[in-house]
Amino acid sequence: MRYIDLNLIDQCKPVNWDTNSLGWAQRVQRAANKSSEIKSIGSKWSGFKPNFIREFGDKCWYSEVPRIGTDFDVDHFRPKGDVKVSKQSYATRVVQGTSQKHPGYWWLAFEAKNYRYACIEANRPRGEGGKHDYFTLMDETTRVWTPCNLAGHANETVKLLDPCSAVDVTLLSYVQYPGAATSRYSDETHPDEHARVSESAKRYNLNSKTIKGARSEVIKKVNQALDFMALYVTLPDEQQNAMNGFLGQMEQNLIDACERKSPFSAAAVAFVRQKKHEPWLADLLPRLDLSD
Repeated sequence: MRYIDLNLIDQCKPVNWDTNSLGWAQRVQRAANKSSEIKSIGSKWSGFKPNFIREFGDKCWYSEVPRIGTDFDVDHFRPKGDVKVSKQSYATRVVQGTSQKHPGYWWLAFEAKNYRYACIEANRPRGEGGKHDYFTLMDETTRVWTPCNLAGHANETVKLLDPCSAVDVTLLSYVQYPGAATSRYSDETHPDEHARVSESAKRYNLNSKTIKGARSEVIKKVNQALDFMALYVTLPDEQQNAMNGFLGQMEQNLIDACERKSPFSAAAVAFVRQKKHEPWLADLLPRLDLSD
């Protein structure tokens, strides 16, 4: 998971989005049945897809899976309809002795900064995972129940990792075999952070068999390049001269793997960072994007 700057999402708005979205939002606000009105307006957010691809690459913001032979979704990070907290239950509260079901964050249905570009496996129900209508909190008392702008949700203690949070993306780590996404911190020292990673890995299907396999291949390619570069500097000059072309290819492999738009680039960055203080990598570092 690489960091997605929320401010850049504004640059991805389709033509006349601000004017049109205001009108749609007003329609929903006036409607007695918010969900039905949103469905009546239709999937206007799909117009973001080509712009998201241009700005951030054609990969899932949650899992970093590339889009190959399939459609991707524009996920509402805060769900516009039902809000689930488990497989069988929804977010509720008790008001004057009566249980109320959360109406969904319908007021954010046309808020561009609530959108996340997501692969089907991460977003739609798949086995025990799939984000879909899930939006769990660490503390349910912080949940927002009434319409407000996105800034008004700042105190919600979101359990799912958000690629648009600079802090959240740093909580993930990666294992070469079998290519799993794990918590950077242990359950003993950082129980909340560990719990958030565990929930997110399950909900986004970060460790499904196919995703782990593809991520593992990227890590393998990165480590092969790093191992070669470490070996190269130990060779005599004549052998180095014979392998200069291969060295160039290995360096390019690292540059491409760490590029923000590349599939599973966060995992690539994690393994390159382990070697960033090696002198044989110093000349290449300025060409590598090792930021979160």
